[in-house]
Amino acid sequence: MLKTYLMENYGYNEPIFLNDLTIQGLSENAVRQAVKRLVANGFLERYDNGIYYIPKRDGLLGKSYLDPSLVIMRKYIQSKSEIYGYVTGESFANQLGLTTQMPAVIEVVTNREATNGRTITVGSERVRIKKAPVMVSDSNADLLQLLDSIGQAEKYTELSIHETIDILISYVRKKCFTALTGATAKKLIEWGMIYEFAS
Repeated sequence: MLKTYLMENYGYNEPIFLNDLTIQGLSENAVRQAVKRLVANGFLERYDNGIYYIPKRDGLLGKSYLDPSLVIMRKYIQSKSEIYGYVTGESFANQLGLTTQMPAVIEVVTNREATNGRTITVGSERVRIKKAPVMVSDSNADLLQLLDSIGQAEKYTELSIHETIDILISYVRKKCFTALTGATAKKLIEWGMIYEFAS
């Protein structure tokens, strides 16, 4: 029963968090025991404490391994159905092209953290997680990520201020304000509403 459920809902090389695993008709203890049996018979692999996955087996390469970036993504940023966090800081500045520096620590803002910041290790990756100032959702994650990047741009950019602004404007056009027309932007400025974004 659990084996079928895991294949249907997770599939190969997808992190399975034991704390999030609830099966109708099975108690929490029964689920834990079933997971333990599936690890013992080789169907599941233990990635880390409370994190498992179904490895894909290949005759030549043996079994597959779980990517730490995917574990970070699923635990703190987004599941297959919802967004609850985003990457920020130097990691996001690198993704935007503001810096060529590869960060030693990935910074993540997430709904799944209650502290103002702590550093953890996931696999081989160091991650700094901190609570979101407002609830992150599918509808606001890109905007919150943009606002963070604007606030931190001068700290991380290796480009001129004009190049930095061009990259941020390009991101705004692509991700955040695709529906914002010139007329709407003009009204935001004329009516002074643009200043509300800064307060």
